Amino acid sequence: MKTSVPMSLCLGLAAVMAAGLSTQARAEVIAIAGSDGNTSHTWSDIRNDGYPERAHFTEGVNRLSAWLDHEISVLKAKRAGMTTDTKDWDFAMKEVLDSREYLTSRMEELAKCTTEDTWKDAKDNVGEAWKRSQLAVDKMNTTITD
Repeated sequence: MKTSVPMSLCLGLAAVMAAGLSTQARAEVIAIAGSDGNTSHTWSDIRNDGYPERAHFTEGVNRLSAWLDHEISVLKAKRAGMTTDTKDWDFAMKEVLDSREYLTSRMEELAKCTTEDTWKDAKDNVGEAWKRSQLAVDKMNTTITD
């Protein structure tokens, strides 16, 4: 299920990006509003969740995943309007899409875990996949030309 992203959240993210926060910090603080309007889920909020909090973690990851989908749709819309050479852009976009697939596969892996040990390892893999996706999106934002 995809959730809509409030305009205020989009504007807030634009302000954060304009402020020049590092990629690592950005990957930690992105907040996504759920259907209940709650924006408390960020990577920082869920990264320390343990096995007993796996439902909370999954909900947070689903929100981050929805945000990544939103970022990809914005990038695709930008690409549709480009008139200059797009070779570098297309190459960088491939990494964004690959990192999206990787995040999805790690989320599926996490959903199959039934023990605390396997869940923790899978959770760490989701974290790495999330960071990879944000690095790829950041690279896209520096590659984009008009």
